[in-house]
Amino acid sequence: MSLYPMLGMGLLYVGAVLIVNALWLLGYANDRDTAVLNFFTGAITFLIAAWWAFGGDASAGTPFNAAGTLLFSFTYLWVGWNAYTGREDQRSLGWYCFFVAVVALPTAWLVLQGGDTGLAALWASWAVLWATFGILLGLEQAEYTQPIAWYTLLVGIVTGAAGYVMGAGFWPWA
Repeated sequence: MSLYPMLGMGLLYVGAVLIVNALWLLGYANDRDTAVLNFFTGAITFLIAAWWAFGGDASAGTPFNAAGTLLFSFTYLWVGWNAYTGREDQRSLGWYCFFVAVVALPTAWLVLQGGDTGLAALWASWAVLWATFGILLGLEQAEYTQPIAWYTLLVGIVTGAAGYVMGAGFWPWA
């Protein structure tokens, strides 16, 4: 199986969870309902990463693809857990988000070197997104919640659309 359809399936749900998380930050969703989609998306992306890392010959992914995808999986599982349990102090998640931002930026560059301009742009937007969550949660800068939520919504829409196009087999850089 090609890398892009499987990646597209995961990114479709990443887009959905980013949209829901943005609405949650804006006060339009509750913790427990938001947790469900975060757990589901974390599980889906984990299964994709596991297939890429340990799957048979049908897996077109690599351990590098798996590692990048696990950054998402762990993020959404952690967000889901914090939402489900109503955790107030999320500084550790914020520091993790800074780590992911630092990893995502060179990943964007490497993907660009491989010729996938669209996926490189997504990685760059995710790097910025994770950095904003580092600011919001790790540095506890709640005054930025609204602009971060709107940026999350935008990235969610773009990511979900990209996932749909990839999954449907129309990704122009495939």
